[in-house]
Amino acid sequence: MKIAWFHGNMQHTNSGGTRFVIDYSIGLKQLFNHELTVFCDSASNEVIFRLKEAGVPVIVMDQTSTNNPLYWLTLPWRNKRKRKRLEYVETEFDCIVNSLFPMNVLVAHFKVPKVQMCYEPFAFFYDSGFLKNFTVPQQLFFRAMKVFYERSDKVAVAKMEEILTVNKTNLPKIEAIYGRLATPVYAGIDPQVYHRADEKEIDQLRKKHPGEPLLFHSTDLTGIKGTYPLLETIKRLLPKFPRIKLLVTVYLDLPDGIARLQKRIKEMGLERHIEYLGCLPKEDLPLYYSTVDFVCQPSLNQPANWPLKEAMLCGTPIIGGAESEEVDGRNGAKVDVSDPARAATILKELFVRDRSAFEIDAEGLKREYSIETCLAQFNDVVKKACR
Repeated sequence: MKIAWFHGNMQHTNSGGTRFVIDYSIGLKQLFNHELTVFCDSASNEVIFRLKEAGVPVIVMDQTSTNNPLYWLTLPWRNKRKRKRLEYVETEFDCIVNSLFPMNVLVAHFKVPKVQMCYEPFAFFYDSGFLKNFTVPQQLFFRAMKVFYERSDKVAVAKMEEILTVNKTNLPKIEAIYGRLATPVYAGIDPQVYHRADEKEIDQLRKKHPGEPLLFHSTDLTGIKGTYPLLETIKRLLPKFPRIKLLVTVYLDLPDGIARLQKRIKEMGLERHIEYLGCLPKEDLPLYYSTVDFVCQPSLNQPANWPLKEAMLCGTPIIGGAESEEVDGRNGAKVDVSDPARAATILKELFVRDRSAFEIDAEGLKREYSIETCLAQFNDVVKKACR
């Protein structure tokens, strides 16, 4: 089957949406022999190389994307121009997968079966908590864009044969906003990559990063990751845990954001307790996950999280956000870092528990969330939609 996958901005291989497109388009080709072509508004050379190396062509449709206000202000004209150039999609492809607004609007009228990968109802329109992470002018801008484009977004979703999403928590949200039932297909993890590291390597890394407890946090520095309120939570834990250390990796190239983070760490007097690791290579993550006492991803409004599942495959307890679906009480704890005082109270209780008290069902994770399992679910939905 020939599948056209439409996604907007693809600049960073480690960002969630882009990583999903890369992993699943390549997986559909390698495991199920589909022919995939990725269409996007913009893409970095690294993204293009990763996909083309796996035999997935990339068509870049624009010179800018949703990161540019001009893009939003000229969106109807841009979509009209692109549809004209992309008329061949209707005859050359059997199915369209699109990731989110405005790609759903772009492809809605193509006479080809369509599946929308709805990571969540478009956050810039429907998630007030998400918008609070932006400046006031940015919030006002997106409220105006919602007035212009909300109806187009909902009409486009109505034209999809199937709706997929990345967690069960999204199901009632999608039904409430779009009036559609969705099927959850989680972001799969590779147990061949994520597993417990060698104990000698763990001991060596532990000596390099002394701390008790030792925590690990991966972030893109957006508000949704909870990084800055996590710093405040760590500060509140110092009186009881004076040797606590948080290892931080920033997985995007964000020099200004990293400089702000390091400045804030210094202002808070946390230099001895927060260690910035840079952008860790993917192949180093299993060792870090295995070495620390807890992997800490207290994200806001993020029910499903790659690092938490990856950490559990490495045998490490987790700290998730208030909406985390990964935390079940036996494998770690949920905290809402927007309330650092309450979060610190929960973590104090967590940190004094004996390591043997934590239960992690690694085999269950492999069965439910391995990349092969999730790809098979995704493939079944796509085939059903394209009959």
